[in-house]
Amino acid sequence: MPDTRNNTTVPDTYQGREQAYIKHRLLEGYLAKLFLIVGMSSGKLGVTELCYVDCFAGPWLDASDDLSGTSIAISLSILEKCRQELLRHGKTPRFRALYVEKDRAAFEHLQHYLQKHTPTGIEAQALEGDFVELRPGILDWCGERSFVFFFIDPTKWTPVGVEVLKPLLQRPRSEFLINFMYDFLSRAASMSDLKVQMVDLLGEAPEVKDLHGEAREKHLLDMYRRNLKRLLPRKWPARSAYVRVLDRKKERPKYHLVYLTSHPRGIVEFMEISETLARIQKGVRAATKQSDRIKKTGQSELFSSDELPLVEEAKVSMDEVERRWLKYLSPQPKKVGCEEFADLLEETDWFPGDFQRALGNLITAGKVKNLDARGKRRKNFLHLDKGGERLQLAEEDK
Repeated sequence: MPDTRNNTTVPDTYQGREQAYIKHRLLEGYLAKLFLIVGMSSGKLGVTELCYVDCFAGPWLDASDDLSGTSIAISLSILEKCRQELLRHGKTPRFRALYVEKDRAAFEHLQHYLQKHTPTGIEAQALEGDFVELRPGILDWCGERSFVFFFIDPTKWTPVGVEVLKPLLQRPRSEFLINFMYDFLSRAASMSDLKVQMVDLLGEAPEVKDLHGEAREKHLLDMYRRNLKRLLPRKWPARSAYVRVLDRKKERPKYHLVYLTSHPRGIVEFMEISETLARIQKGVRAATKQSDRIKKTGQSELFSSDELPLVEEAKVSMDEVERRWLKYLSPQPKKVGCEEFADLLEETDWFPGDFQRALGNLITAGKVKNLDARGKRRKNFLHLDKGGERLQLAEEDK
């Protein structure tokens, strides 16, 4: 399975496009967990096929024969590892992958790669053409009973509009990872001549005249996620999370990777991987800046970026997370399992580790009790398996 340790060394194939490295680490980490979880429960879920659809496959910026720096190579490797792992547990779902590409030269490269490198036991197909026009054919390829993960990563923002994605979003048994190009959107959202395009993208017209910085970012992201979620099948509550990918040099978001699911465990798993990636991204950006300084000055530096301590910039203050717990809990025992924890993550966009550390602080301070904990815990102060655990405000906070 993928290595999710805090490795900040960027492979040569990603030099100059470090954001893609972060994106592919997320895809690698989450896709493996997702397909293993669904595959292990395939009998109970009635799922006979696990499918991966890359709606804008490329390859574009990787001319190597092995395409190691592309979602194509990464996804095929993950599918094969998951297939082998499931076989060891007696699970035999069919694995299929579809790669869509419009550019003729990129498509020919893609097709040649799949013919040469697709692992035995994986059915991979390349489909040439425009994603928007091919939507009916993509859905036909998916079938009705398969579980499908859609990776939607275009070079332009128009194909990820709410209405464009509607036919795919309404398909049951599906999850999505979408590149939301915030850098462009933030600049375009206030332009009156782009109002129609903003409605097509976001599902409604944004009002951002008086919003700046993180408030503007949150407003646009929340709008997009809300309108995507309303189109998912209503049998299960729709859920969404995202990863913020920063510009390789500037202190501003380049894009957000927006995730959609109908299962609470998906949110928890996704946010755990996102938390690890936040640390990796910090290290990658530090290495990139140091490399740029050395190129500019022509002088090496005493310490490499790997040797420099990274100052952890919390997504939110511990005081604020502790207050959220105290407001959420009551003197009566409250069972907090995967679904309840996913609610907290989605409502706040904070990391699971933030909630765990804050809960540990409150338990240590005697303000909260975990009625089901056995022995002293050093890290995970709330266990989500087996339905979760009962939390309660301590006597002095009643």
